[in-house]
Amino acid sequence: YTVGLAAVTWAIWLARNKATFEKQLIKSPFEIVYLACSFLLYSAGLQPVEEVARLRLGAEMIRASTTKLMAMCEGARRATGD
Repeated sequence: YTVGLAAVTWAIWLARNKATFEKQLIKSPFEIVYLACSFLLYSAGLQPVEEVARLRLGAEMIRASTTKLMAMCEGARRATGD
């Protein structure tokens, strides 16, 4: 769980720094989720061999779920005319 928590925390921290110092706000909270998945995939290679497959699978599951959720949100947004 520590690796996942670190990935999410790091993604939030980088988004905060980007907003604070570069004056670039995130366009969607999904950006943070995708960034966290990238960190999980990267850090999987730094973990013990028995943890690598599980971390990669978890990151891919989160990414796939987020992609589906984004599509649902986009469909709802278009349906309401926003």
